Amino acid sequence: MKRAFGIFIFLFGIIFSNLSASENFQTVEPKDATLVKTDSSKEFCNVCAMHLTKYYKTNHVAEFKNGHKEQYCSLHCLAEVHKNHAEKIKNIQVVDTRSLKLIDALKAYYVVGSSKEGTMSSSSEYAFFTKEDAEKFKKEFGGEIHNFNETLKLTKDKLSKDNESIDEKRVPIAIKGKKIFESMCDVNQIKEFNSIGEAKQYLIDNNTCKNLDAQMLQAVSVYLYNPLYAIDKSKMINIHEDSKCPVCGMFVSKFPKWVAQIQLEDGHNHYFDGVKDMMKFYFNPTKYHANTNEQISQINVTDYYSLELTDGKKAYYVIGSNVYGPMGEELIPFKNKDEAQKFMTDHFGKSLVSFDEIKEEMLK
Repeated sequence: MKRAFGIFIFLFGIIFSNLSASENFQTVEPKDATLVKTDSSKEFCNVCAMHLTKYYKTNHVAEFKNGHKEQYCSLHCLAEVHKNHAEKIKNIQVVDTRSLKLIDALKAYYVVGSSKEGTMSSSSEYAFFTKEDAEKFKKEFGGEIHNFNETLKLTKDKLSKDNESIDEKRVPIAIKGKKIFESMCDVNQIKEFNSIGEAKQYLIDNNTCKNLDAQMLQAVSVYLYNPLYAIDKSKMINIHEDSKCPVCGMFVSKFPKWVAQIQLEDGHNHYFDGVKDMMKFYFNPTKYHANTNEQISQINVTDYYSLELTDGKKAYYVIGSNVYGPMGEELIPFKNKDEAQKFMTDHFGKSLVSFDEIKEEMLK
């Protein structure tokens, strides 16, 4: 078994090395790179967790108003943060492609769409301190010259399309990351992460995995950030993108790891962003504008570990743990009672109940 896993890791290394493109135009020697972070994440992008030196020529640095600094491998990753937190950012720097020094992004000249490969993007964005350097680069490699704000807007406009392509590439990495995580890591140390970089830093700081090289660590981080990459979607609760929870009004498709469902005999479905809201509806359907004559045919929940559709009336629920769902404290569902009991121990759950033991007062 160990020999087979060793062969798998060897083959994975070959596959991942091709995907990571370690010998890119963006790559520089570590001695030539300026890295501004000082914690355990200092060598990788906080958003995608890719190595900053390997993609250095497209690096951006954001200094926040609270004094904190983050370094990103690309304008794409900076844009992911900027779209929601622009008001918190004090200033932005970018690497000058020619000198490799950090310069004020607002004063830089960007060559967009050259023949040189982009980082996390379908088209490249390389910055220069002088317009003359940008013109020389454009003459040799093509593209168009823009200022920072114009380039940022172009990047934001194609974020969704670029992310679709990135997600496709992450699927095989996450599948391998899942196998590595289950074989070489403490599977109980799993939580929600806002980015791949956050997942990687958590793994490093908490010593969650043993003897992982850089490629394996990246794969596990990709998987933990979004286990859905490695899941057979056909085994999950199928939900429409525009479905809203009748209790809280949120779009349920944004929380696929927490979806619960009530199926009615007339074929209609109610979707919820967690078991707690589903049970609020279950106990008081008319409060949420349901018809009094609705007849339930099936209740489904999402198993916490496998993320697979599970019969809600046969599931087990942990209440009062330190794991939170979209609506805060949650009833965490499990298909397997032993897994539920272990989760309760590991995550300080207060009680373990079956469906029939759930009482309305527990939801408060």
